[in-house]
Amino acid sequence: MATKNPKCLVIDTSVMLAAGGVDAVHPTPKLCRDFLNEVLKLGHIIIMTDDLFAEWNRHGLPTKSLLGKSPSWYVMMERKGRVRRVLGNTVRPELRQAVFAVLEANAQETVNKDMHLIEAALLADEIVVSKEVKVRKHFRNAALRLAELQVIVWVNPAVPEEGCITWLRAGAPAEIERLVMNFKERETDDSTE
Repeated sequence: MATKNPKCLVIDTSVMLAAGGVDAVHPTPKLCRDFLNEVLKLGHIIIMTDDLFAEWNRHGLPTKSLLGKSPSWYVMMERKGRVRRVLGNTVRPELRQAVFAVLEANAQETVNKDMHLIEAALLADEIVVSKEVKVRKHFRNAALRLAELQVIVWVNPAVPEEGCITWLRAGAPAEIERLVMNFKERETDDSTE
């Protein structure tokens, strides 16, 4: 059952790397796998910039299968026309400069590694799907001072309390509590540094 208004999502490598195969029973691999399969089933789209694709390639993710010997999740998304490729330079130096200006020096290196997620989200439906808790906190701090980041929705499918599959089924709306600027860390967050 496809959603009426599919959203274009940024899927971070942290989610793909954590996703387990068909036999996964541990909560994190199962939650991430189920989330990705729901993205496919519901007809949502993923954005793939050159920077994001390079990161996926470094980890061999375009060929990672979640369903045993079937084609990879990425290949199935491509076959269904659900990968929006954005070629060329998508780096936004003025945005990076503004983000770094409002962050503490010790946060800048961490944020720099994942700025491509925000840049891609701003080219799509402003939604990041990532397990990265540390960088999410840094982007929250930046969003409190930068209006451009205040529209970013950030979800972590590895945290059951976030109810990401229910949210996907509802059309992935930009709910206030999901905005990166409203992030509140939980003790149960399965963090990827």
